[in-house]
Amino acid sequence: MRAYIAVLAGLIMSCQAWADDNALQLADLIGGKEQYQRQSHQVLLEMIRKQPAMARYQDVVQRWAQEYLTWERMRAELAMTYQAHFTHQEIAQMVQFFQTPVGQKYVRYTPLMREEMIRIGQRLAREQQPRLIMMLQQAGARVEYRQPASSATSAPASAASQ
Repeated sequence: MRAYIAVLAGLIMSCQAWADDNALQLADLIGGKEQYQRQSHQVLLEMIRKQPAMARYQDVVQRWAQEYLTWERMRAELAMTYQAHFTHQEIAQMVQFFQTPVGQKYVRYTPLMREEMIRIGQRLAREQQPRLIMMLQQAGARVEYRQPASSATSAPASAASQ
């Protein structure tokens, strides 16, 4: 019985290690290190921009970030996050996908697609703003709409007051 329990415990631990390896590999495959380094640099610059007095201590802040905000720490946390939201099988499938040329292309284009999605959403909201104004007015809200000077696609200002 003890031997069975020991084998079972070893099997569970090896499965857990395999899952950890897959989750860590997934973090690497999605370009996590490059993205993290880029973002952490931007965060540091933003922190200094918001607190100008920190500018003269920029080297200290950078040393702190290099020592404590490491990719290795982020990678481990990211792997745990994957494991919290995806099954071992799903993680393995994602690893397989992101190892392909199409998977790597997806990684490269994800930031661009995210930016484009934001721009599309902003444009659609701008185009439909007159309808929102009318709906708000019909609901009893007191709203004045002024057509943006540079917008050729918006409805005339009079449409909002009808």
